[in-house]
Amino acid sequence: MKKVSFGSTWLFTIIPIGIFVFVVIPQLQNTYSSFQHRKTAMQQSVRELDSLKQLPNPTRKDLNTIKRLEITVPIHQLGIKKEQYTYYKTGGMLAVLAFMFTGMFGASYWAQKKKKSPKNKQIEFTFDDYTTDAIGQHLSWNAMKSSGSNFLSERLRKTAFGYKITSSSYLKFVAWSFFLMGLNYVVWSFIAFFDFSKEPLTFMEGGKLFFTSGGPFLLVGAFLLVSFGAKVYVNTKKRKIIVENKVIPFQQAYALQVLSKFVEGNTSGSYYCYEVNLVTQQGERYNLLNHGDKEYLLSDMVTISRCLKVPVWNNGVT
Repeated sequence: MKKVSFGSTWLFTIIPIGIFVFVVIPQLQNTYSSFQHRKTAMQQSVRELDSLKQLPNPTRKDLNTIKRLEITVPIHQLGIKKEQYTYYKTGGMLAVLAFMFTGMFGASYWAQKKKKSPKNKQIEFTFDDYTTDAIGQHLSWNAMKSSGSNFLSERLRKTAFGYKITSSSYLKFVAWSFFLMGLNYVVWSFIAFFDFSKEPLTFMEGGKLFFTSGGPFLLVGAFLLVSFGAKVYVNTKKRKIIVENKVIPFQQAYALQVLSKFVEGNTSGSYYCYEVNLVTQQGERYNLLNHGDKEYLLSDMVTISRCLKVPVWNNGVT
């Protein structure tokens, strides 16, 4: 029997799809029907008020109805208009959630499909023995990063000037989802303010509106977009590596180090993660890759090794 693993992403799509189909959609339909019923009743009241005002000789009853409608119709119109903005915000949020789940599962599925593609060729690669090297003998094999991910969170990508190591599409969808969700609420909140408020927007009022709507989500998303950008550049034209805000010439690159580490988690459980570190001629180490997908990590490691023309030292990662 084949063991179902966390890599079976199709299994986890059942939960959000089931909730959306059997819970969210019926609730939205009921809410929309109720809203349309109240909107129709309000429109009928508006037409009734207009028709009563056109009467040449209204009765006492007609005058009382006119007074009542002149009070209730503006209140109902305002309530309907505010409720519309609420639906705009909710609709935008659902669109962002659909974008996030589609993007995350799509990116994960595509990465797994590409990894298991029969077109992939077996790469013959031989690791060097670090115990016979003067620098390798004194090199630390402790992990450079105390944490990491248990999935493909970083990728080596080709660029016009060489390569860069950046966050995977999976993480970028997460960052964009936070940003767009916050932007959705901020934009509609400010539009509603200018539509309903007769007072000018002050700096303090604008700040309060920003942070009580979607501002925190927008700022978190912006921070994640910056954080999930490229962390390493390998410029093959200028023959230099930019990592941790330092410029390392190709001549200083001495070897690559690949190691595994065990990360103890609280809610997500414990897992193995892997690192690829650059070793310089001075024996310094700089982290290049740090994630839990061993196949992708080793494939990117081979590309970097051949690009820099340096050996790779391995300590138990097979």
